[in-house]
Amino acid sequence: MGDSRSINSNLPVYAARSALSRKLDDVLGKDWRVAWLFMAPTVILMGGLIAYPFLRAFYISFTNTTTLEIGPFVGLTNYINLWKDIFFRRSVVVTAKFTLSAVFLKLLAGILASVLLNRLTSKVSWLTGLVLLPWIMPEIVRAITWKGLLDPLYGGVNRALLALGLIERPLPFLTGVDSALPTVIMVNLWQGIPFFTINLLAGLKAIDQELYEAAAIDGATKWRQFLHITLPGLRYVIIVVTLLSTIWTFNSFGLIFLLTGGGPMDATKVYSILAYQYAITGMRYGPGIAVSMTMAPVLAIFIVILGRYMMSGRRLYAEESSGEFAAPLAAIGSAIAWPLKLLLRGLIGLFWLINNAVETVLEKIGEAFRPSEAEIHNIALRRRRWRWTGNILPVTTFVLLVGFELLPFYWVIVTAFKSELQITRFENVFWPEPWTWAQFERLFGPNYNFVVWLRNTVTISCITPLISTLVASLGAYALTRLRWRGASAFSRSVLVAYLMPGIMMLIPIYQLFTRLRITNTLLSLIISYPTFGLPFATWLMMGYYSSIPEELEAAALIDGCNRFQTFFLVVLPLTRPALLAVALFGVTQAWSEFLFAYVMIHSESRMTIPVGLAQMIIGDVLPWGVLCAAALIIAIPVLALYSLGQRFMVAGLTAGAVKGGG
Repeated sequence: MGDSRSINSNLPVYAARSALSRKLDDVLGKDWRVAWLFMAPTVILMGGLIAYPFLRAFYISFTNTTTLEIGPFVGLTNYINLWKDIFFRRSVVVTAKFTLSAVFLKLLAGILASVLLNRLTSKVSWLTGLVLLPWIMPEIVRAITWKGLLDPLYGGVNRALLALGLIERPLPFLTGVDSALPTVIMVNLWQGIPFFTINLLAGLKAIDQELYEAAAIDGATKWRQFLHITLPGLRYVIIVVTLLSTIWTFNSFGLIFLLTGGGPMDATKVYSILAYQYAITGMRYGPGIAVSMTMAPVLAIFIVILGRYMMSGRRLYAEESSGEFAAPLAAIGSAIAWPLKLLLRGLIGLFWLINNAVETVLEKIGEAFRPSEAEIHNIALRRRRWRWTGNILPVTTFVLLVGFELLPFYWVIVTAFKSELQITRFENVFWPEPWTWAQFERLFGPNYNFVVWLRNTVTISCITPLISTLVASLGAYALTRLRWRGASAFSRSVLVAYLMPGIMMLIPIYQLFTRLRITNTLLSLIISYPTFGLPFATWLMMGYYSSIPEELEAAALIDGCNRFQTFFLVVLPLTRPALLAVALFGVTQAWSEFLFAYVMIHSESRMTIPVGLAQMIIGDVLPWGVLCAAALIIAIPVLALYSLGQRFMVAGLTAGAVKGGG
C-alpha cells in the first residue's frame, strides 16, 4: 500500500516533468540535449576567442584606448577622424585596386588553366598535383622566394633580363613607387591561381560530355560551346571561389607585409597593414580597430552572398524548425545582393551584346570569303594531315603557365645549394657550380636558432590539429545530424568566423592574452591556432557528414546505441578521409602561420620558423643563401604531407570546403 501511495503521489511530478520535457523538445528540438553536449567545445572555443574578442574589439573602436585597459568612450570620433585621415583613404584605394585586380586576373588565369588541364589531363595528369604547390606553401616560403627572385642586386629576374639585353640596369620591382603594387598583385596571382584551377577543374569534370558532343553535331564552335555549356556549368563554382578569393585577398596581410611592409611611400599599404601599424606598432588600439571595423561592412556583403550560395548546399535538420530565424537573414542577403546582381546582369548583357556583334561581323566576313567545294576538300585534307598541330597552342600555353608557377621554386633550390661567393659574385646565376651544403651548415650553426624555431613549430603543429579536429568533428555532427533549434544560425556563424579577418581579431586577443600574461609563450599559440582553424574544419566536416547515409545511424539507434556510441562507433570511422584532410590542413596552417606568432612572440627562444625567418628578411642586406636553405627545409614537410594525403586535401577543397557538401 505504501509503495502504491508513493507512486500515486509522484505521478503528478512525473507528468509535469514529462509535459515540460515535451514542451522543451517542441521549442528547442528533439535532440537539443545531446546537441548542446556535442556543441559545447565548439561554443567555448569560438565564443571565448572569436565572439568575445570581436565584441570587445567593436567596443574598443569607440574608445581612446592606448594601454591594456580600455580607455574613455569617444563615440564616433575614431571613425570620423579616419575619413579625414589621408593615410586611411589611401589604404582604402590601395586595397580596392589590389583586390579587384588580383581576383579578376586569378579568375581568368584559373579558367584558362583548368580548361587546358582538363583537355590535357590524360597526358599530363601528374601535373595536377604540382599546380597546387604555390597555394600550399607556407607564406614565409612565398615571401623568401619572390623577395629573392626580384631582388635588384641578387635576384634572378633582373639577372635574366640583363643577360638577355632587355634592360640596362636592374628594375626596382618591390621598391619602386609605381612598380610595387603591380608586383605584389602579380605575386598574389601566382599564389592564387592553384585555388581557382583545382576547383574549376573539379567543376569541369562534373559537366556532362554529351552536351559538348550534341553542340558539336549542331555546328557550334569551341567558343560557343565554352560560352553556352562550360560557363553555365561552372557558374556555381565560379561564384563561390571568386567570393572566397575576394574575401581572402581583401584581408591579405602577411605576404604584402613581408614583401614590402606597406611601402614604398604607402604604395602597397592595404587596410590590414594600416590597422596593424596603428594598433600594434603605434599603440592606438581604438583607431586601429576602427580601421578594420570600417572595412567590415564590405566584407559583410561578400560573406552574406557567399553564405547564401554555400548554405544552399547544406542539409540541416534545423531548417525545419528555425525558419523564423533564417527568413530575416535571407531577406538581408537578398537586399544586399540585389544591387550587385543588377550590376552583374548589366555587365553580362553588355558582354553578350559585344560578343554577338563580333560574331555577326565574323560570319559576314566568312560568307564573303567562303571557299569553293574543292578548296574545302583541300582544307579538310590539310587539317587531317596536321591534326597534331592543334595541340601546340594549348600545350605551349599550359607549359608557360606551369613554368610561371614552378620556376620560383627552382630559384630557391639552386640558391640554397650555392656558396656565399657564388651568390655575391653572381657566378653561375642559374646553376650552382659546384653544389654545396654550406648554407645548410650555416643555418644549423651557432649564428641562428633554427633548431629551436623548428622544435617550437613542430610542437605547435602536432598539438593544435588534434584539438581542432576533435572539436570540429563533434560540432559538425551536431550541426548536420541532430534536430535542434539554432543549428542553422550556428552554421552561418561558423562561415562568418571562418572568413573573419585575422587583423580584426588580433588586437583584442593580444590585449586579452597580455592581461592573462601568456603572451610570449607557446601556450598563446596553442590556444589560438585551434580556434582559427576550427571554423574551416567544422565547415569541411559538415560536408562529409552530409554524404553519409542516415540509415546507418538509424540502424545503430534501433540496436540500442545512444547518440555518442553511434557517433564514435559508426559515423566517425566512416569519416577517416575527412578527419585526415582536416588534420593535414591544421598541420599546414600551424606550420606556416605568421601574423599571430609575429605579434605574440618576442623571445627568440620561443619563435616559430616563420617569425624567425621574417626577422631576417625585413631589411636591405639579407643572407639569401641561408634563407633559401631554410625555405627549402620548411617546405619539405608540407610537400611530404601533401603527397601522402593529396587526394584527401583536394577532396576537402573541392567538396567540403567549396562545394558545400551538396
